Amino acid sequence: MLSARAFGGDFLGALQPETRFPGCKLMFTLGIHTRRQFDSLGPERRFSGFRTAYNLLDVGPNPSPDDIRAFEDVSFVLRTSNGTYRTSFRNRFTDVNLALDKWLQQLRPAAGVLRIQDRAVSHGLTATEWALHLRNTGPSLDFEASDLLLELLELTLADGTRYITEIDCTALQYISPPFVVSVFHPEIRRDIPQRLVSAWARRRFRHLNLPKGWADTSSGPGYTVRRLSCIHPEAAAMMRKGAGFRLVRRSLFDITPGACDVVRTMNILNRSYFSEEQLGVASNAIFDSLAPGGIWVLGRTLEEDFSNHVSILRREGSGWVVLDRLGSGSEIEDLAVAARRSS
Repeated sequence: MLSARAFGGDFLGALQPETRFPGCKLMFTLGIHTRRQFDSLGPERRFSGFRTAYNLLDVGPNPSPDDIRAFEDVSFVLRTSNGTYRTSFRNRFTDVNLALDKWLQQLRPAAGVLRIQDRAVSHGLTATEWALHLRNTGPSLDFEASDLLLELLELTLADGTRYITEIDCTALQYISPPFVVSVFHPEIRRDIPQRLVSAWARRRFRHLNLPKGWADTSSGPGYTVRRLSCIHPEAAAMMRKGAGFRLVRRSLFDITPGACDVVRTMNILNRSYFSEEQLGVASNAIFDSLAPGGIWVLGRTLEEDFSNHVSILRREGSGWVVLDRLGSGSEIEDLAVAARRSS
């Protein structure tokens, strides 16, 4: 059987098409599989895409500021199997947090503890920033941040090659230096060597005959498994401190009846990700998860200028009331309000 290492030597030297990413000077060929390679790219490493090995997310238990920046930049190029990117960044929602303060001050839960769910938080940095802001300006918190992707798996085979998979065993990436290739999303059409390796790696993964439950083990015949945290180091540190902050795995569509006073969903509930019907279902799930009088923060960040456009809604009776808007408001505000009132 052909191995990925067959793409080497003189053949490899003759087939190294350059890959240029629009808008930057970054040019490289096969893959970024070491931290040294990644760091050498400088600011352009956020344009490295599939070529950056996702196991570089592992920055250790006591990361330095440089390690944390590397984690953020690797997260920036990570693309999940459902097509979403984790392009979050520091201070992204500062204006949103400030705009919410006056409404949260009016929301005085009887228990004296403000119950918040921040859903689809990516690696959790923006949730951590919001929790820190509220801790300094508001009441006691019960803050739950959530996302579906909190960790990846690194499957290492006996020959040293590796697959990066999601926890449901969906393979995202194949690493066999010097190659780092996507095995889920299509490779760039003109990059023939990478496309060949990617196709071979997909076939190999399908025929590995791994035992059932391999993802829940640390090793087995001919393989080892390592878990790669996708949680931002600052969010992880805040969780270790306790104080009412946690990050859990939860779907946007989960219903936690009356469990919270505030739900925030930023940069997830939009028409590029979900159908009209799915957006309506998500709106109703948020409604049923809030206590009466609870607040829903719904919005997105425009990529053109990084401006935030947010609708602040309150659960009243059997529907939503619009309290405030930041920018032009959410693009699905009307859909969200209509979905509950028509149910």
